[in-house]
Amino acid sequence: MNFKPLVSIWSRPTDVLNYMKDRLSLKYAVAILALAALSTGGYQAGNTNLTSSLPLGVQIPLLIITTFVGALISWVIGSALYTWIGRGIFGGRGTFRDMLRVVPASSIPMIWMAPVNYAVIAVYGELAFKTPDPESLTITYLPLTVYLFVNFLTFALGIYAIVISSKGIGLVHGFSAWKGFGVNLLVLVAGFLIAALMILLFVFVFAFGM
Repeated sequence: MNFKPLVSIWSRPTDVLNYMKDRLSLKYAVAILALAALSTGGYQAGNTNLTSSLPLGVQIPLLIITTFVGALISWVIGSALYTWIGRGIFGGRGTFRDMLRVVPASSIPMIWMAPVNYAVIAVYGELAFKTPDPESLTITYLPLTVYLFVNFLTFALGIYAIVISSKGIGLVHGFSAWKGFGVNLLVLVAGFLIAALMILLFVFVFAFGM
């Protein structure tokens, strides 16, 4: 695997995006998503507390696989939406295949969270996966400084990921990163509306189908 984009994303993001669009295969894009899932899946997904009854040695691989599968689904759907909205609303000229190559670039910053995430798991073990009782005033079983530090890094890298994503969308469509950010916002709104409609539909069926 070519590791150059993983390093250059910090100093030359536009060059990395061009390189991924023009020269890298879809297999490389999948590899990036796999590395991102390996980096964040074990710790971040563990905070959902969905698998806390399982042994730690089972939780981590399961959550990494779940995160990777979710990333693949989001990659395809997101790339399609970025392509259609960019072309239909903003007058872009990008293709779905180019978007598939570029979108995973926004996951590269999160790969660098691996040392922090696995250090937390190594030091605190199952405490990194447990969510306190909602009725208590406790927000985490981890030391507050550790919890805030990890979440600050995650938030900061998430902001940079949005910048990378906006640049990538703009690059594929041949317009500015600001328009790319506009596409991002519209996709986010569309996703929120779809999720809200699905929840309302579920509530309606459950309430009136009984």
